[in-house]
Amino acid sequence: MRQKVVVVVPDGGSLFEIATPLRVWGRDPGEPDWPDTELIVCTATAGPAGAPGRTGSAGTALPPLSLTGLAPFGAHAHDADTIIVPTWPVDDRPVPEDLVTGLRTAHDHGTRIVGLCLGAFVLAAAGLLDGHRAVTHWRYADEFTRRFPAVRWERDPLYLDRGAVVTSAGSAAALDCCLHLVRTDHGADAAAIVARSMVTAPHRSGGQSQFAAVEPLGTADDRLGGLLGEVLADLGEVRTVHDLVTRAAMSRRSLERLFRDRLGCSPRSWLIDQRVQRARTLLETTDLGVDAVAAGVGFGSPQTLRREFQQALGISPTGYRGHFRGPAARPDAAPAARTVRPAPARRTPAAPRPGAGRSPSCARCSR
Repeated sequence: MRQKVVVVVPDGGSLFEIATPLRVWGRDPGEPDWPDTELIVCTATAGPAGAPGRTGSAGTALPPLSLTGLAPFGAHAHDADTIIVPTWPVDDRPVPEDLVTGLRTAHDHGTRIVGLCLGAFVLAAAGLLDGHRAVTHWRYADEFTRRFPAVRWERDPLYLDRGAVVTSAGSAAALDCCLHLVRTDHGADAAAIVARSMVTAPHRSGGQSQFAAVEPLGTADDRLGGLLGEVLADLGEVRTVHDLVTRAAMSRRSLERLFRDRLGCSPRSWLIDQRVQRARTLLETTDLGVDAVAAGVGFGSPQTLRREFQQALGISPTGYRGHFRGPAARPDAAPAARTVRPAPARRTPAAPRPGAGRSPSCARCSR
């Protein structure tokens, strides 16, 4: 089913976050299997577009970004599957009341509302985050918590997905969040196609820390990069963290510290997350039974797979397969866009989707 994604462009904010959803959901003419999406770009007001706005990133002054010619938000919000607020100016200007009302109404009708980076300020102003966990760019956390004390701001996650409402941290985390949403709606193959076109990794868990060290992985002298590649190539044979320690040829304490410093999570958390992601792909694209999938990704039993899968994604492996069946698993099936959002969902409160309620490993890093 074709998805309608509406991106709300404010008068000011970060160009990177504005460009991210446009690139993710804007069709690449060189990729015939790009997710089927109607992408609409709107202004943040219900009326005609105003004067050109000034948009910057990380304090950099940029030429004005013209909003002239963009459709008003109110013209498309009523039938969107997803509305994305990618950024918002870092000042005290109020969020337009028509935008607040439109987001609340769309949310009540089952539309998924996404706030990337400082877009979380808009969702909070609309009351969509009250009493819930949310994330935004760490640099603006104090301002966020001062203005919205009813929201439970989280320091670490890259993104948080509770199904009907999604928030992300800043910059690159916004891209991770968008790829997560593509995967949720269209499956792993679609997310991989988009990621490949953008020359980026197809998946980073929402539970990874915003504060992981920035050194690149995978260089010739990087023991962790080599270890991760080796483990991913042989995931079914790496059963425990002890196996990781053995392969890394270092103490468990050193390995734990290396993972925390470089990835922002524990070895156990990373290993479970990789197993769950590999299981998702196998469930989408093959006819393997749950027992075979569990063995293939390194879980000791199908019961363990079911428990970890349910905890990570809020759905059972069998239920997930019912939502996502790729062409490889159904060679006789006609091509169709895969989605877990049935058509009537726009008019009724959104049904839970795989991944709703938590990011893939947001609860594990403290283990």
